[in-house]
Order: sequence, then structure tokens, then C-alpha cells
Amino acid sequence: MTETVAEHSLPDTYTGLLFQSPSSPPRLEPLPTPTPTAGAVIVKPLYAIIVQYVNEIFANGNSRGYKYPLPLVPGGTCIARVAGLPPDSTSLQLGQLVFVELTVRARDDHAGHTKILRGFNEGTTEGTRRLMRGAWRSGCWATLATAPMESVHVLDEDVLVRRLGYRLEELGCLSQLVVPHGGLSDIRLKAGETVLIAPATGSFGSAAVHVALAMGARVIAMGRSETALAKLKDLSDRIETVKMSGVLQEDIDALAQFLGRVDVYFDITPPQAGKASHIEAGIACLKPGGRMSLMGGVRGNLELPYGQIVHKALTIKGTFMNTAQQAEHLVKLVETGVLKIGYRASMTISGKFGLDDWEKAFHTAAVERGPGKSVYFVPNGEDPSDHET
Repeated sequence: MTETVAEHSLPDTYTGLLFQSPSSPPRLEPLPTPTPTAGAVIVKPLYAIIVQYVNEIFANGNSRGYKYPLPLVPGGTCIARVAGLPPDSTSLQLGQLVFVELTVRARDDHAGHTKILRGFNEGTTEGTRRLMRGAWRSGCWATLATAPMESVHVLDEDVLVRRLGYRLEELGCLSQLVVPHGGLSDIRLKAGETVLIAPATGSFGSAAVHVALAMGARVIAMGRSETALAKLKDLSDRIETVKMSGVLQEDIDALAQFLGRVDVYFDITPPQAGKASHIEAGIACLKPGGRMSLMGGVRGNLELPYGQIVHKALTIKGTFMNTAQQAEHLVKLVETGVLKIGYRASMTISGKFGLDDWEKAFHTAAVERGPGKSVYFVPNGEDPSDHET
């Protein structure tokens, strides 16, 4: 199959939200449309998520210290339609509804360790920098974007929209759910097990609660916000909630009824969490032979209870994002109805914005924090097929 840009009816240029600096406002710029080369799919982004801490990455001087080349069109993950097929594609079809992952993996690293957060962070090695600064530099905060074929996952539109009744905008939450699904899969959470998730009230922590429930586990959700915890509690009778204090002994006391009874501790502590005393409290809850998954962004080093880890034969596993196979499995969980998403699962959309309204979009993402909340760019406007079900 050999198809050209003309045969795909792609325009000569597309529009991207281009950043020259995290200290100056971006501009909408016309950019040359890429040719669909081997392994590179051209997609038309419909709903591109805006993370809640976007102002700490692409504004205010990049206080999170993410590494990325400039100029840059950010945005690495979206719900999209296929707009251009590479010559080595065998099953993708033009117009097909797809989920585009944030993670891009080096094809010549078969162990899968060389990967980047496309449009966000180029990592710290020469390999990851080459990956970001080459073919996969610009992201999906644009009217068109390229994506590695292995990071493009077909969504069964007939099942999701017509049979299950989801609106396309509700599928955007896959961008959040895919992250904790990677860690929970790596630690091999099983149906019937008890998992402690902390912190559980942010966007990714609350996504982990949904995924763990779909995997058949009993969930202990720990967080600082009692209001957010109450919302999580309403999701299922398999959820217990515990308020986090930030003081080690107080957190251990709050978890007293679960000490030594937890199979898995899933940690997704953000960078701003400080000493993160809840981590030691979480380890204390693990039963002998228990497992701990680390997916957070803690900077620096932590003190760990060495004796407990040894004598209880605990397993600690770090996971950075997810594999392509895990993303495929997540999609299947949704398509089979095992994992409920969207409005019926108390996941809400706080705002949808055109690229030209980026300032309001950033502000909304920053203030509308909490479990199940999301904000999106709609670079091509609302999809005409949405809102029909």
C-alpha cells in the first residue's frame, strides 16, 4: 500500500499551538503538514487532555523543571481520527476513531526502557533526547499530529458509542486511566486482593481507583480532601477511605485497621508532596509477601523501613507509564463494559476549549482539580458525530 499526502486529502499546512518559551505566551502558527512515512500515522485530534499542572510546565517559567526542546507544540495524548496512513499500515483505516498514547518508545530498545512523554518531557538520557528532538517532537495541541503506529489504538466506535452509549468526549479519560493501569498491571493486582492507593484524590490517583475496581480489587483510598474521598466512596461498596494527615504516626493510626492486611500498595505521590510520610505508613500496611508499586514523581531520596521490607519479603517495583499492550488491554476493559468511564462513573469534563482560548483553558485546568475531572482542547471543534446518542 503506497499512499501519498494528496491521496489522503491532507492540507498543505495545519495549525499548532507553538511555544517559544515557558515564560511567554504561545502563538497559533501554520506548520507544514508532514508526510505519512513508515510507522507514522497522521491523526486529527478531537479531544486532547490538558493536565491539571499545565501552568507549572508551559507557563510561569516551567517551575516543574520538565526538559523539552523549543519551539514546541505540546500535547502528547488525545482521542482522534486517522487522517493519514503510513505505507506499512495493514489494518488502520482513514476516519477510524483512535486513542493516541502519551508515551513514545524507542523502536531499537527492545527492552522498552527508552521512552518519552511526547510533547511534555524528553527525559534525561541521550537516547530519550534524540527520540524527542527527532520525529516525535511536536504533539497534539494542533489540528493535525503525527503518532507512532504502535501508540495508536483503535477504538470500536460501534461498541463504545452506539452500544454502550458513550459520547466521544467521555473517551478522553483514557489518557488518565492508562497511566495507573500500567503500574497496577506490572505489580499484578488480582481480583479479590486489597490495594491501598495513595494519594487517591488527584487525577491519576482517582483514575487508579477506577482501574483497581475494574480489576476486581477491594480499594483503600487515602487522601487529604474529605470531600474528594466522599466522592470516591460513592463509587462502590468495595471502597474504604482514609484521610491523610502528612504526619507519620497519625497516618499509621488512621490506617490501623488495615495494618498487615493489604496485598498491594500503589503509590502515585506528586513532586510537591514533601516528606511523604504516608509512604512509610503504606508500607506498614502491607502483609508478608506484599507488593508496592511506585509511579509518583517524588524528587530526591526517601527513608524506607528496611527491616520491614526484608522481614516481610516485600516487593517494590517502579513503573514509568505503560506498555502498548497494557494500553490495548485498558481499551478492552472499557469496550467490554468491565471498566465504566465518563459521566456514569462520576468523571466530569470541566471545560472544552479551542486552541486560541489556551489561557482560559490553562486556568480552568489548574482550578478544576479533583477526582475524575478533566479539561480538553478541541483543536478541530466538536466532532459532528458526538452528541447524537
